[in-house]
Amino acid sequence: MPGWNSKRFAAYGLVLALAGLSAGLQVGCHKATKPDDLTQPPTVVHGIPDILATQGVPFASVTPQVRAWVYTVGVGSWVTSGFSFSVQPALPANLTLNPSTGQITGTPTTVGGPSTYTISANNSVGNGGGGTVTIPVSLGVQAASAVAASFAGTGAVSTALGSAVTLNPPTVTGGTPTGFGVAPALPAGLELNPDTGWISGTPTNVGNNTSGNYLLTVTATNPDPTQNGSANVPFVLVVTATPPAAPLGLSYPALGAATVGSPYTSPAPTLSVPASAVVYTVISVATPPLPAGLALDANTGVIQWTPAAAGTFTFTVAASNGGGNSTFDVTLTAN
Repeated sequence: MPGWNSKRFAAYGLVLALAGLSAGLQVGCHKATKPDDLTQPPTVVHGIPDILATQGVPFASVTPQVRAWVYTVGVGSWVTSGFSFSVQPALPANLTLNPSTGQITGTPTTVGGPSTYTISANNSVGNGGGGTVTIPVSLGVQAASAVAASFAGTGAVSTALGSAVTLNPPTVTGGTPTGFGVAPALPAGLELNPDTGWISGTPTNVGNNTSGNYLLTVTATNPDPTQNGSANVPFVLVVTATPPAAPLGLSYPALGAATVGSPYTSPAPTLSVPASAVVYTVISVATPPLPAGLALDANTGVIQWTPAAAGTFTFTVAASNGGGNSTFDVTLTAN
């Protein structure tokens, strides 16, 4: 090349190489660290499915999950809380929207719908003005249902990652279920059989909250208008990262006798060696079977019952977690 010696050519090539490397680093750094340099509107991670509440029955919807990119003072991060929620048009009578979580709760008093509602989640985190995302919801209120569902004291599971789970389906009365659903979504590795209501599998994470403690709702549906729709039955699921120490020495104080037609509440059970992540379930029942309306609180072990007839009932309660269980034989008498 005329007028150029080898040293000049080498220096020119080095400048070009450094310029190209600098441009590549700038582009790669911008794309890899954040989706944009500004606070973003929220995006929906998990919306609210179609809602069918029941007149006169307390209701709580799935809580919607949204997230947004917030960029403040040179630092960007994803946030999943701190949003404000609103809904249009007004919800049915006695149902309200929590403006901090987006959850719909209440005991509806009027039958109607389903109708379309729009929940808005506004990102006011960080420097504010991040924008809004809308979540469409189909919501209806059905007449009080003759269909009922119950786990009869077995609706709780405490397990650890990698351990198999099998939860028997709820017992449905007053109709024949045509399908089952669950909300919110089960942790990865667990699944609900939509035809039978069985929940089974091996959890591979603690799910979509930090504690792994869920209050899930299984819904048995029946579109036959003569059997009035559906029934919800809650159960508790606890998934821990590692198996905790097992509970030991489960026992109940003197239970006393119940009276026909009167509400009965047992004293709480005790453990000689307390443990974490414990749930209480009925694991076996002697003859006769558990009477209708007898309920065991999965979190406390307290038994509640309003007996309809005199009798004596024997069953076994277990206090369980992912490390093991302790059992106690309970005998309840109604006079």
